[in-house]
Amino acid sequence: MSGSARAWSALLLPPIAWYAHQQGIGGPLHLNCHVAAGGTALVWGLASLAVCIVAAWIAWPLARKSEERGGVVACWIARLAMFGTVVFALAIVIGSIASALVPPCAG
Repeated sequence: MSGSARAWSALLLPPIAWYAHQQGIGGPLHLNCHVAAGGTALVWGLASLAVCIVAAWIAWPLARKSEERGGVVACWIARLAMFGTVVFALAIVIGSIASALVPPCAG
């Protein structure tokens, strides 16, 4: 996989993981509030967080390369991907903690 394709993959994986996390927990909760009972939401959050970690692992070598060796665009996209990974991982962690603390059928 080329450096540019790796950088774009790393940039797109975290928002996709966050969206899947939101839809994977929020959608079923509207139908049956007992879906998130028993730690299902926490496991789903950890799986989504693992996707963010993979994205950071993909972007890290490209973000550390000098711009001359790795290409200016790929280097900056990888750096943006690292920032996006932190932002979306934080959103996933906060959503997972909220799912773990609030009872699924509250309200």
